[in-house]
Amino acid sequence: MNDTTPSPPTAPGKFDPKAAKQISDWAHDAKLLCCRVDPTGKYVVAGAIDYTIQRWEIATGNKTPLVGHENWVRMLGFSPDGSTLYSGAYDGRMIAWDITAQSPKPQRTIQTHQGWLRGLAVSHDGHRIATCGNDMLVKIWSTADGKLIHEMQGHPYLPYCVQFVPGSCDLVSGDIMGLVIQWSAEGGTKVREFDAREIASHVGDRAPFGGIVNMTFSPDKKRLTVTGLHKCSNAPAGNRRAVAMSFDWASGEKLPKQECNQKEIDATMWRAVYHPSGTMIGVIEKEIGFWEGGNIDTVHLAATPEHIFDCDLHPNQVDLYTAHFDGHVRCLRCGTI
Repeated sequence: MNDTTPSPPTAPGKFDPKAAKQISDWAHDAKLLCCRVDPTGKYVVAGAIDYTIQRWEIATGNKTPLVGHENWVRMLGFSPDGSTLYSGAYDGRMIAWDITAQSPKPQRTIQTHQGWLRGLAVSHDGHRIATCGNDMLVKIWSTADGKLIHEMQGHPYLPYCVQFVPGSCDLVSGDIMGLVIQWSAEGGTKVREFDAREIASHVGDRAPFGGIVNMTFSPDKKRLTVTGLHKCSNAPAGNRRAVAMSFDWASGEKLPKQECNQKEIDATMWRAVYHPSGTMIGVIEKEIGFWEGGNIDTVHLAATPEHIFDCDLHPNQVDLYTAHFDGHVRCLRCGTI
């Protein structure tokens, strides 16, 4: 299906999760692992297991491949002005692309980690990029020249995600056993820790399973939210429950966990994003969950055709783009514009 409806405006629409309906469906021939909408609202990009990034122009549905990685593309991030795309892959490399070019080519390639690059984030001013990877390290890079600014050690288990503190170049990182570390932008030193170990698991004699796979901040900057899975009884069979855990950013106090209790779904919450209204939007297997005001359960579930690995919100604040295992990028309009 190629939906060629006009590009949605970037001015905020009226957000209404219960009105959610699919409006676009664009296909690729390989599974998609991540997606992001550029800050101008012109493109949605997705990383695939065929080592490519696919760029769709939202106004037309036209697709353009970006080729340069040598393994699955797992992480994407944009410069604040939307002109540069940064991609991270399981080849351990980060690539910068001029996303506005007709046929984007790699502008700069950095070997960031030995082994998989698992997390990537761009600072609010666009001057720094943070990464983490299978070498157990968290690193901060300069976007101006690609040089390493800081290298941090401190996670005893694999760090899966990084995020800059809003309005700051301080950094938080989270690992597979539920440890969150805040790092100073100045010296790359540890500031404090947050304990989310209760959402991590050891299943039998297997390696750690669960923990934190993604993180985000609430629009008012008062909550740090980490997402992943817990209540894992059988990892190979997929018996687990999606979960989000938040901390009061000022005090570090642990807040009530948010789950999907109205419906039992074996799932991992691979990502959650906040709507400017404060509603948390999280992916739960084939469904999108909406949590309002820190409520512990969803107020609404919106079904999609296939398993979701990532999501991102358009600047118009009502169109949610999702990356699926069947190779499709879909758009769910959650309200009116």
